[in-house]
Parts: sequence; structure tokens; C-alpha cells
Amino acid sequence: MAAEQGHQHERLLAESSSASPTGSAPDGGHRLSAAAPSILTVTAEPLTSEGWRPFGQVIGRDECALELRGAEFHLDVLTYEWHALRCELLNRHHTATQALIPLGGSPAVVVVAPREVDFSDLEHLSTIRAFTISGDLGINLAIGTWHWGPYPTGTVVHLANFQARNVVDDNEIAYLERDLATVVEVRL
Repeated sequence: MAAEQGHQHERLLAESSSASPTGSAPDGGHRLSAAAPSILTVTAEPLTSEGWRPFGQVIGRDECALELRGAEFHLDVLTYEWHALRCELLNRHHTATQALIPLGGSPAVVVVAPREVDFSDLEHLSTIRAFTISGDLGINLAIGTWHWGPYPTGTVVHLANFQARNVVDDNEIAYLERDLATVVEVRL
């Protein structure tokens, strides 16, 4: 049931943004292809303050700045079971930072991209990075940072999740597979 909670969170985010997709094809439409998507393999790097700086702060190492714009914070626990590390979309939020802390020492992996890109062009895929999060650190995502996960590198991860209560109304999605015919695979 706990894993179902995490998956419900993913479904709500995906459903909430389907009306305003990001990453349209250059002609303004969406690419629909029967061909298999291209695979972009990204090797996960260890989480360091320096490497993570463009995306936020490392909880447990850096001074963290929680930011909220016209909303209220909400704290819950998300649970995700292991699945293939294939990223077909990225999310971002515009009204609050999001802090995610693995509980119980479980390591995880997160895929991110800078807020400056909008995935309207294939060149934006080159900005995607992945980081492994040890079980003794967390991440604070800066406002507008694109992200996928964190998802477990083992069997399961429970995450303390601190973000805006109105996340369903504050979620933009870049559909990498649908709009750019690309799936990101993470190599640990």
C-alpha cells in the first residue's frame, strides 16, 4: 500500500499537466511515432554540493533555502519500489522548492535538468544529468528544476517529501518520449 502512495503521486502529477504539455514539436504539434524512441543513456554521478548546485542544495551538507510563493507547505512520505530506471518525462514546480530525503538509509537516484530549458528542442536533452543519493543525504530542488524521482537503486525507498500543498496545480511536465521521441536510461 505504501508503494501505491508513491505511484498515486506520479499519476496525479501526470494527469494534472496533460492539458498543457511542454516540449511541442517545432511545428507546434506533438510528435507521434510508431518507431521505438531513441535512448539517451546518462550515467549517475555521486551527489556532491558542487555538482548539485545548479539544481538546489544537498540536505545534510549545504545550508538549504526552502522557498514558497503564494502556497503552503505539505509534508508526506512517498514510497517507491524498484523499477527500470527509464525516464520518459520530467516534472517541475513553479511555486515552491521540493525537499526529498530518503528514510532508513535507502539509496536512490534522481534525474534532473536546469530550469533554463523547456524541452522544446532536442538540444535540451544534453542538459539532463543523474545523481545517486546515499541514504544519509537528501536533496532540495530549486524552484523550476526539472526532475524525475528519486527512485530506489535497491528494492524500495521511502522519502520524506516536503513541497507545496497545491502540487497538482503547480506541475509542468516535459514529455520526453512523446514529444522528443527519446527515453532517458540511467546507468548506475
